[in-house]
Amino acid sequence: MRYIGVIPKDLATGLLWPQIESLIGQAMPYGRGEFTLEDIKGGIANGGMFALGVVVDSTVQFVVTASLVEYPRKRVLYVQYGAGRGGAEAFDALKHAAQTLKADWIETRCRASVARLYRRIGFDTAYQVAILETPT
Repeated sequence: MRYIGVIPKDLATGLLWPQIESLIGQAMPYGRGEFTLEDIKGGIANGGMFALGVVVDSTVQFVVTASLVEYPRKRVLYVQYGAGRGGAEAFDALKHAAQTLKADWIETRCRASVARLYRRIGFDTAYQVAILETPT
C-alpha cells in the first residue's frame, strides 16, 4: 500500500517514529540546532508540528516535519526538516495541507542545492538568511 500525506500523529510518534527519526536525523546536521529529535517528536505528539510523507508498505520513504506559523497578517506553513526519496511526490500533499490550514504560503530554510530542487517544483526564493551567532 502507498500512502502520501499527513502521517497520523499516533503513527508518526509510535510505530513509524524510528524510521522518521532516522530520516530526520540525516537532515538535522544541516540545521543550526533549532530542534532536537525529542523536540520534533514532542511537537508532533502535542499537535504543534506534524509529519507528512510517503509511506510504502509500512516503510517511510520520505518525510518532512512542519508547523503553522502565525504572523499578524499571514499564516505560513513552515517546513523544518525533510529527508528521503520521493519528495516531489509529496509536494501535492504538502500544498493540500497548506490549503487546509489556510496558509498563505509554504516556507523552508535550506541549503542552496535543496533550494534548486524546490524551485523546480514551483517555489520562489524570497529571502537570504543572514545569521550572526551571539556569544552567551
